[in-house]
Amino acid sequence: MQHYATASGDVWAFEDDVLVSSVAGTLVFTAPDGAVLQTPSDLTPFTPPPVDLSVVRNIKWDAIKAERDRRKAGGFKVGALWFHSDADSRIQHLGLKDKARDQLAAGGAMADNLTILGQPVKWKTMDGSLATITAQLAFDIVAAAGDLDARLFAIAETHRAAMEAAADPAAYDFSAGWPETFGG
Repeated sequence: MQHYATASGDVWAFEDDVLVSSVAGTLVFTAPDGAVLQTPSDLTPFTPPPVDLSVVRNIKWDAIKAERDRRKAGGFKVGALWFHSDADSRIQHLGLKDKARDQLAAGGAMADNLTILGQPVKWKTMDGSLATITAQLAFDIVAAAGDLDARLFAIAETHRAAMEAAADPAAYDFSAGWPETFGG
């Protein structure tokens, strides 16, 4: 790849006489396929500075963490039901588990419905359906949230290690291996 600069500091990169990108300041413009682009007349060849791999790795690690966090908020499945996994829902799930423990301590069974104000607790799932919460389901919901967190952590760290070992960390594809989220 050959790089050129203009007197104003714009940078142009060509590969096999085809424009790959144009950089002005921090903006990067990629030429559309087959487009004929007119280049400035004052292009001067230069050698770009070496890429700082630690910066590239930090940027890619931030992208991996963003994917991990997106999936953390994408729900989790308990049986056939998808439950919300945002922070507020997780707090409410812990409250359900607390209520289930109280019910068990008072002699209730795992199959018993949890009640609030004398009514069975109906929980809206991610598909909009309502699930009646039993003590067992309350425990299962909290366990599934913890399992999701552990899986996401392990997958992100696996991708981090592979990305850091890659010859080209910027090109590392971390899209595989993640657990599904509600709706894809």
